[in-house]
Amino acid sequence: MSKRSHLVRCAVLALLALVTASVLAASTVLAADAPGATNLKGQKPKAQPAATAPAPTAPKSVKTPKAPKPAKPPEKPIEEQRAEDGLWAKRTSWLSVRAGYAKATGDFAGDGVVGYGIAYQHMMNRRWSIGGSVNHDIVGHLGYSSEVSVPFTLELDRHFRWDTAIRPYVGLGGGYYFHKYYRTPGGDSGSPGTGVYVNFGGNMAMDTRHILGLDTRVAFVQTTNGAVNGVFGTQKANETLWTIKLNWGFGYY
Repeated sequence: MSKRSHLVRCAVLALLALVTASVLAASTVLAADAPGATNLKGQKPKAQPAATAPAPTAPKSVKTPKAPKPAKPPEKPIEEQRAEDGLWAKRTSWLSVRAGYAKATGDFAGDGVVGYGIAYQHMMNRRWSIGGSVNHDIVGHLGYSSEVSVPFTLELDRHFRWDTAIRPYVGLGGGYYFHKYYRTPGGDSGSPGTGVYVNFGGNMAMDTRHILGLDTRVAFVQTTNGAVNGVFGTQKANETLWTIKLNWGFGYY
């Protein structure tokens, strides 16, 4: 055998050995990857733990919707309101005249005399009314001298429906108070100011158009402090006036 043939033979044998080794290695890897296959030491590979599904979460509680508020009943027709409440029905207005007794408090206020005036009221509903009035009150009298108050005021009244012919009310108001002395010596002739008052009384319907009532008012008026009058003395910073008057009114819609 020549030297060249010997080299070719050796190369072929080496190639066959390499192929055989590659086949054996591949089969070993496939056997190890197969289920239940043993590793090189004869032990089965450990099974991988199965992935666990996440625990189900409790559903969030759903808030129960609030029950809708009951619908407000529709307002009664105005004709029905007037049949039930008469002159106190909604949108009714009163024009009235009033007259009675008026008095100022104080050490030298003198005797109370008389007060009179006119007033307007409008019923916003059967319980509440707004209004205004102008009065002329002689709140003090000494000899020929007199103390006069002329209030221009606005007010809000609350009316009460009782099982009686008379409907009482209470109110609150305020405004401008013109104040003056008449037939008194000296330089002080009075000082206008502002004031607030509370009032209360009652009204009674005489028929479908006319009303009769009694109005009492207590007013707290700010005046000039320390002004001296020759008849009524030294004026205080605050003066209290009160009146009680008979009221006659005419109602219209």
